[in-house]
Amino acid sequence: MTPSIKQAPICCPGHSRPVVDIHFSGETDCGYLFITAAKDGRAILRRGDTGDWIGSFLGHQGAIWSCVLDAHASKAATGAADFTAKLWDTTSGQQILSIVEDHIVRCVDLSKTDWGTYLLTANNRLKLSVYDVTASTTPLVQLNAHGQFIRRALWCDADRHVLTAAEDATIKLWDLKDRASGPTLTAPIQTRQFKDPVTDVQFRHPAACDQTGEVQVAVCCGSMVQLFAFDWRRPDTLVKEEPTNTFTLPCCMNSVSLHPIDNVLVCGGDDHYIYRVDCSNGAILETCKGHFGPVHCVRFSPDGRLFTSGSEDGTVRLWQTEVGCDFGLWQLTRPTLPAVNETSNENVLVSEVGGGVNDTATSTP
Repeated sequence: MTPSIKQAPICCPGHSRPVVDIHFSGETDCGYLFITAAKDGRAILRRGDTGDWIGSFLGHQGAIWSCVLDAHASKAATGAADFTAKLWDTTSGQQILSIVEDHIVRCVDLSKTDWGTYLLTANNRLKLSVYDVTASTTPLVQLNAHGQFIRRALWCDADRHVLTAAEDATIKLWDLKDRASGPTLTAPIQTRQFKDPVTDVQFRHPAACDQTGEVQVAVCCGSMVQLFAFDWRRPDTLVKEEPTNTFTLPCCMNSVSLHPIDNVLVCGGDDHYIYRVDCSNGAILETCKGHFGPVHCVRFSPDGRLFTSGSEDGTVRLWQTEVGCDFGLWQLTRPTLPAVNETSNENVLVSEVGGGVNDTATSTP
């Protein structure tokens, strides 16, 4: 980052109430897209590089708590306070499916390896459910997952496992590879206990987290962000029982996102700021200021060139990872010729070009 160039976030209007969730698609023929969800009952689809509005998904009768795009950005799913999870066609904006649950749908995710065939939901009855969106609205799997509200539920390991995080201060890993015939295990294959409620958990971008071998996961709990490593060849154990790194931030953190390539994360919380942190030593590389309320969600783009944030102030903001680069709507302009202010004093021309003095003699008429 060039020190003399300040971060200039792009503000994306469209929501009238707090923005609580953001999700990026993978790379598509037209680049990547992202979707935002807010308490105003609408989800908005946007261009990933500029934040330009593409369309709004309208149909929920309450706050939308969660949103997700499939890997190809052909489908979107939303979960809301009206006790429904909905599936949408991103091309037409039409609703494909509406699933009624017995409480607020707090989390949704679409499977990554099969064009979003399996919809994962978690609701405020503490139930984790899996649906085949091509078959019916009856769940293939339904588990009592946690003791308090579930804050995140994610497909992982090529859609063979699900990771959940909750306010009961635990994260749990579930084996759901036999979901079509019903799970063989109704208990998690791994549980990790924390001191504070877990507000968010994120892998690296799905392109990285579905590879064989070790996978990094970031967990928000209280004012701490902790990093762990999973090895999908042995999913029942962590690579190390203790976190590989623990960072303490100035306030309670609500969301975290790992850069898809570099050893960097961003996190945001109650003090309205977003922190860009070096994962190797915990150094705060940048403090991004712009929101006027707590930050509820932060997410890196698939290429890592920008990250987005959603806040209690009802805005979505785009931030550059490397400030000063030409990308999207950010275009760094430099004057072709510097401005010159010339005055004549006793035949000496003083030129304010680069702070220097031109002592060339000139004739005076």
